[in-house]
Amino acid sequence: MMSNTNNKQQKFACAAWGFRKLEIPEYFRVVANLGIKSVEVNVDRRTPKHLLDSCSNEAVDRVAHWADEFGVHVICIAADNDFTVVDASDLEEQIQKVQRYVDIAKRLGAKVVRVFTGGNANENLSSELLNRLHYAFNRVGGYAEEHEIKLAIENHGGLTVNGQLTAKIMEGIKSPAVGVNFDPANFLKEGVDPLMALRYVLPWVNYSHWKDVRWNNGGTEYCAFGEGEIFWKPILQELLNSGYQGYWTVEYETIEDVERGTKDSFVSLRQMLQETF
Repeated sequence: MMSNTNNKQQKFACAAWGFRKLEIPEYFRVVANLGIKSVEVNVDRRTPKHLLDSCSNEAVDRVAHWADEFGVHVICIAADNDFTVVDASDLEEQIQKVQRYVDIAKRLGAKVVRVFTGGNANENLSSELLNRLHYAFNRVGGYAEEHEIKLAIENHGGLTVNGQLTAKIMEGIKSPAVGVNFDPANFLKEGVDPLMALRYVLPWVNYSHWKDVRWNNGGTEYCAFGEGEIFWKPILQELLNSGYQGYWTVEYETIEDVERGTKDSFVSLRQMLQETF
């Protein structure tokens, strides 16, 4: 059991996805006004108001300037990549993209780049595909390690739909710079018990996203942490007992009330962590 002293040392941050419709200065201003000092930044073609993956050093420097202006610290680059592509030249392009994300992280003083495996929900994890993933992640992992940056593979359906598949991918990645971004809500959204999934991936967890899932009209939807169906105490306890030292990053995804959802999620997460000790 951990002490309350360790609770004070836990690092909290705000994920960028729910703020994807805001320009970066406005995103930083809103988050700072919520009392949050550590933030992600999107580098994704789906978020044109944030950074694009082709952004220049000058654009990155502007982000650094805005971070200073609003008193926030960029701790993670939330990137987009696909290492399932078959063509060798396409795969090399994807590897270079992630290496560029590492460069951006270093320029901004961030320590983590959140990445994906890529692919789609219907893809099988063949030995050929597994070898391709291991090759790509070991390449980018070596590059990240040289720059003292961590890569965190998010479980997000598809090839990382459950703990067993995610662990199978991780077992072939030799670079210590590559770990798992544990997102329990993403597991439950796919019908997977997040606690059981955590037990498979626990040795590699180096980053985390926190939101919840609830049932609505016969389906599931994301919601604020603590407002859904996930039974949190054993999940938090398992992660705390492992000695996890990474960020606890709140990810409220609904654009319409992202400030409310983010604020309430932080309150619930801090309270549940306190109660878990």
